[in-house]
Amino acid sequence: MTLASPIILPLRINILHNLVQVSAFLFGALTLAIPSGYSYGPAILLLASLTVCWRPSYWMNMPREVKILALIFFAYVFVQGLSIWLDGGKLREFDRPSRVLMAAMTLPLLSRYPARLVSLIFGFAVGACIAGAIAIYDKFYLGMERAFGDIMPIQAGNISMTLGLLCLCGYFWYKSKGNVKTAMFMLFACAMGMLGSFLSGTRGGWVLLPLIILTIISHFRGNLCRIDKIVAAVFGLGLLAVVAIPQTGVAERIQVARSDIVQFVDGGNKNTSIGIRFQLWYSALDAFQKKPLFGWGNNGLQQAHAAQLAAGEISDFLYDFNFHAHNQFFDEMAKRGVIGLLALLSMYLYPLYLFYKHRGDDSLFPIMLAVTSLTLVDYSLSQAFISHNSGITFVSFLLLVKITMLNNSAEIRKNNAE
Repeated sequence: MTLASPIILPLRINILHNLVQVSAFLFGALTLAIPSGYSYGPAILLLASLTVCWRPSYWMNMPREVKILALIFFAYVFVQGLSIWLDGGKLREFDRPSRVLMAAMTLPLLSRYPARLVSLIFGFAVGACIAGAIAIYDKFYLGMERAFGDIMPIQAGNISMTLGLLCLCGYFWYKSKGNVKTAMFMLFACAMGMLGSFLSGTRGGWVLLPLIILTIISHFRGNLCRIDKIVAAVFGLGLLAVVAIPQTGVAERIQVARSDIVQFVDGGNKNTSIGIRFQLWYSALDAFQKKPLFGWGNNGLQQAHAAQLAAGEISDFLYDFNFHAHNQFFDEMAKRGVIGLLALLSMYLYPLYLFYKHRGDDSLFPIMLAVTSLTLVDYSLSQAFISHNSGITFVSFLLLVKITMLNNSAEIRKNNAE
């Protein structure tokens, strides 16, 4: 029996169910609102999971697709731990992969008490609105060159874009269910989330944006109507305005990218933002070719960089800068070899497989999984996105909460009714 059912948090008598809903909402709402906001929801979920994760029956009763996700998480953690051990690394290096391990420990609880759609999607919407508001404040009031400049523009800009795109999925979903007011709120949240990315100047998050939007539209093509053409026109004009207005900095970032590429190709200046990335990619691939199976490890890679410096293959500037390859795939290949790349790809592509398998379901979660996978690939092309605590925590929570919701048919029926 439901004690109270507010729009955002559908609470019940069961305390574990309530903690899951609060966790799901706070995850999206606080992600960029406060420092380390992405960790509060998962922390609550982990604490709640400690009451059940030690019970074998909870693990055994998980749906098959959730068990596969658990294996993918454990495999990723094992590869990371093996690399640290072979490299003679220190325990503190396990901090980042430990977040994936903690995510895996919450799967039994979420399989029994999945998050509700309304808790999750409204959290994303609130978080996207907050992200857009912070970006506007940073850019136009504080006069920062890039929004989120006091934290990390690349990570924050990418997370803001993800929140916006998930809300775009929410717009089409609620519109198809006749809930126009909620659909319009989702559309506004989408605009704010995307604006947060644009004002952050995070160009890497824009590379696959057309493909991702087309994927979302294609998924909902059976529910498109005249109003969607109007929405598309307004969004298109809004995007042109964002690019055209000099104060946003978007046009300048695009022009700088073009200039960086020309300078690199001509050999005039290779130490531009994009030029440095190209050199880092070469350095990582060269290191991978010398140790392709297990890679060099975090510390061992410094030896490879030293050899490249001595051979004149990289500059002193690049040697001092080279803490990761600014490409998640190349970085993993250099540090953990083929086994690291396979573990990474399994985590990246499994959501896309589930989207394909469940694409005909009357549910919002398959397309949200596709967006999660595609944005993750997008960000990882020019940034080691999950090499940061914000990235690995954000991605792990997105995957576990959506896949456990995907596999609960009773929950899907409730979401459809809403």
